Amino acid sequence: MKFGVQLYNFSKALRQDFKGAMKEIAKIGFDGVEYAFNFGGMAPEEIAAFTRELGLECCGAMFSKENLQDLNSGDWDYAVALNPPAISISATVDFTEQWQEIRDICIAIQKNAERKGLTFSYHNHWAEYALVDGIPAMYRILDAPEAAKVFLEPDVCWLTCAGMDAAVYIERYASRIKQIHFKDNVKEMKTSTTVPLGTGIVDLKSAFASARKSCCEWIIYEQDSSSDPFQDAADSLAYMKSLNNI
Repeated sequence: MKFGVQLYNFSKALRQDFKGAMKEIAKIGFDGVEYAFNFGGMAPEEIAAFTRELGLECCGAMFSKENLQDLNSGDWDYAVALNPPAISISATVDFTEQWQEIRDICIAIQKNAERKGLTFSYHNHWAEYALVDGIPAMYRILDAPEAAKVFLEPDVCWLTCAGMDAAVYIERYASRIKQIHFKDNVKEMKTSTTVPLGTGIVDLKSAFASARKSCCEWIIYEQDSSSDPFQDAADSLAYMKSLNNI
């Protein structure tokens, strides 16, 4: 597996100097980067070329669910040019009431992605695991026969915060995972309390062991809140590499 980083970690630096920040991120040593809505004002082929010039791969790209439902959206131009292992969306809704709507959206986007020669994955937070008649809403979405080609981008922190066993979850959907978000936290369901990998309460070792047995290609570090994102990224990459020795 390769190690990537979610660029949301560096949102402030990227807004101030996109290319300069990207060059500094490349120096940290990750194999790839996952884009999240911000492409530095560059055209699709330009951002793809810039990524390659930095010696990086595109390990993911996140878009809005609204845009990806439209096959003519310019977001597809970025998706095709960057050609990540999977493109992703997430949703912030009441899943006990709207899980069927999100299921249908995922199915529609997956079909669009297939037409473009791409794979589509859904990125979870914690609300997806609210129970609907005793079954987590996300299971109802993913286990629908029509959604069999929808992949997942599990976030092990938010799975943990939702009361799920991330390692078991990864094993359940092992053949439908190309990327996994590794995130650590010291409290439950707070983006403001995320910490460098290996310093919080999330069982990253078990998740990594399960990832090894899955079809996962990328472990992607993400930290929603940091006072020093570049140092935290370097420390987290060192931790990720240490997992190879377990």
